[in-house]
Amino acid sequence: MSEGQKQALTVQALGLLNEQVNARIIHYKGELETSPELDAVTAQVVAQLKAMQASVTEDTSNREPRDVIERKQTEALARLLDQVFVERGSSFITKNLKPIGKRIAKLFFESELHEKTKADKDKVIHHPEQGVYYVLSRYSNRLRAELEGFEYSAPDIAEQSAALLAKVERDLQVAFLSRRSPELNRVMGVYTTVLTEFLQHHIPPRVPQMAKLTIRGARTADRANSVSYKIHADAFSDFRASWERLFMQQMVNYCGDELLARLSEADAGFHEETVKFFTDPHIFSETADEVCAGLYDYLCLEGFLDVPVDWRVSTGDP
Repeated sequence: MSEGQKQALTVQALGLLNEQVNARIIHYKGELETSPELDAVTAQVVAQLKAMQASVTEDTSNREPRDVIERKQTEALARLLDQVFVERGSSFITKNLKPIGKRIAKLFFESELHEKTKADKDKVIHHPEQGVYYVLSRYSNRLRAELEGFEYSAPDIAEQSAALLAKVERDLQVAFLSRRSPELNRVMGVYTTVLTEFLQHHIPPRVPQMAKLTIRGARTADRANSVSYKIHADAFSDFRASWERLFMQQMVNYCGDELLARLSEADAGFHEETVKFFTDPHIFSETADEVCAGLYDYLCLEGFLDVPVDWRVSTGDP
């Protein structure tokens, strides 16, 4: 890929990643039900907490200089990133590979079930089940309408007819996707290898610089409540945006080229659609979402990063 293509892919993947997080948070908040009494209690507690925070932050006589805070935050983050990607690298990667594989497999099968590619071009038919399934999918609404328009001798015959059509579609779908599974497994083997190399070998030597750029970009040392030993929850959003921008840039630049090179080998035998699928921004956003969520959990457990409640609930954590 050219540098322009990589940059565009990075921007698209970051956009998708933010959409995923925001969508989950909105969904979570949309389901909240509170009572006036609970709201009053909550407001009182929040007011007390704000008063306590204000009394603490007003006393800045013992506050460390901004440069010292930034340097210590950078050193702490670099040390923890080194623990994640070097000391605990194998276990961290292994823990993430399975959920990443599930998410990518879901995306792959969803893309296969759609008749057209992103370029609005008809897909090439490689299997008989694929062609018949696409035809049934294209005319499914009409076929159901035709069935409903018939006169039946009994209501249960109408229900059984509709169920039989649904079964035919489902069986064709299963047969078609089972044909695609072997290639997906082969490609996932390549992707897993590339991702492992990226996390184990590409990221570690860049940890000090990435920590420095993350802290500086998020300006976590510039807040009134900034401390040198941790990042507060009100700075998490900026910290996340700064880190994920760097992480995504590194991942697209490394994994994009490596994947295309290995998938495009003459003797690999992968379909063109499969190769294109693995340069889709969704692949990188799903991967980054899983890896970064695990990283934030580790930083939180180590006492370096305060994670907002919204984030924990949005990612399904208790």
